[in-house]
Amino acid sequence: MDSVYIINLKDNRENHDKNDDIKFETCMRNHIISIGWGSEEYRDNPSFKAAINNLNRMKKGDLVWTKNPKNKNDIRLLKIADDVVCDSLEAETHCLIDDIVVARRIEEKIICFPPEKLPKEIEKKDIVARHTVERVHRKFFIDATLNYVKENA
Repeated sequence: MDSVYIINLKDNRENHDKNDDIKFETCMRNHIISIGWGSEEYRDNPSFKAAINNLNRMKKGDLVWTKNPKNKNDIRLLKIADDVVCDSLEAETHCLIDDIVVARRIEEKIICFPPEKLPKEIEKKDIVARHTVERVHRKFFIDATLNYVKENA
């Protein structure tokens, strides 16, 4: 069974507006999800390690919910495209885009939802993660996500 995750695509670097959508839009345009923009020095931070661990756990076909940090009504459902984790510290070549530390490719088909068009069991308030990347464990949320994808494939 595919897993379901939530990712926050905020830019938490110093001197950046975390509610700006530059990181979000860059990820969508380049069909990736990413963490650690320019923050390699924070790699030992427990929150950063947890986010990397969750990116490493993702498999091809897993589903990922995210919201635009600038427009919280811009909700997206993404699908992991392959089993490759691009880690700039471990890669011998350029890793997708400058400043990205760890990234996963997503499929080109991105499902966009206004809040009123979400699967009936899911509300906008359900698409929240306390951490950068979290696996969803709420059964109703997983079931609603998987059923939506199955019915709309």
